[in-house]
Amino acid sequence: MCRTANGFDINGLGQLKDGRGNICPVTIILPTLAMETKDVEKFMELLDKKIYEAKDMLIERFEWICSQSSESAKFMYENGVMEGYIPEEGIVSALKHGTLALGQLGLADTLQILIGCDHTTGNGMVLAKRIEQLFKDRCAEFKNEYQLNFGVYYTPAENLCFTAMKKFKEKYGVIKNVSDKEFFTNSIHVPVWINMTPMKKIDIESQLTGYSSAGCITYVELEGSVKNNIEAIEAIVNYAMDKDIPYFALNVPNDMCTNCGYCDDIDKACPMCGSGEIRRLRRVTGYLTGDYKSAFNEGKQQEVEMRVKHEKF
Repeated sequence: MCRTANGFDINGLGQLKDGRGNICPVTIILPTLAMETKDVEKFMELLDKKIYEAKDMLIERFEWICSQSSESAKFMYENGVMEGYIPEEGIVSALKHGTLALGQLGLADTLQILIGCDHTTGNGMVLAKRIEQLFKDRCAEFKNEYQLNFGVYYTPAENLCFTAMKKFKEKYGVIKNVSDKEFFTNSIHVPVWINMTPMKKIDIESQLTGYSSAGCITYVELEGSVKNNIEAIEAIVNYAMDKDIPYFALNVPNDMCTNCGYCDDIDKACPMCGSGEIRRLRRVTGYLTGDYKSAFNEGKQQEVEMRVKHEKF
């Protein structure tokens, strides 16, 4: 997975990154819990319960995966792709160094339901940090109790953002600033339609990325013309590094006319040959895709189309 990260390995490899990975994720759909409670304290109680249920699911999945023969991924184990494999001990000897990822979806939408604002506001950020602290505390607890690398995961939800919203609408209908679109907000991200500078977006999300040890991403959307302004790109990247963003991306449109091969930021038709057959390369959730209109469901397509450019400094 594109945003996979691995925290400190409790089973002997320390902070080693190579040869490790997320073994299995389970994602909690936060807005549904908010609608079931509509109260901050009741929400926190229900969330805590669901975190424990997610932990049980992760352990069950981990144990099932570890019960498989090494023949199920012969190349991986025989070539040391996963560090620590000992044939006599089975594949658990390697998989125990990976991460059990406890994921989440739709923080901004959840805050809207509970307190009427998201984490771009002071009140929203206070509650956001309380929610993320609970995830972090429980993962630390599970890690110590089970001697497995539980970690907080900011789920990309390539398909889940749409399928979860579809079920949410069927049950709760259209709610302003929550389900008046076809997707839930990606993990702890600032909603894509909110206009702000690159630095402001980094300022907000960097307050939350540190709660995650299993993976996250922060990105800013830029115009294609930024390729002519290397100083601006360097300034944004350096700012993200200074804010300790663990995984940062600049999203720049890259289009190609499939008729003549012209590449640039293309509007509706190719300026060279007039063709409307354009392949639009976009970073959608972390991955760079082909044309997002054919690679992703309608929820992700709408999210990409609603994204504003984070232009002004």
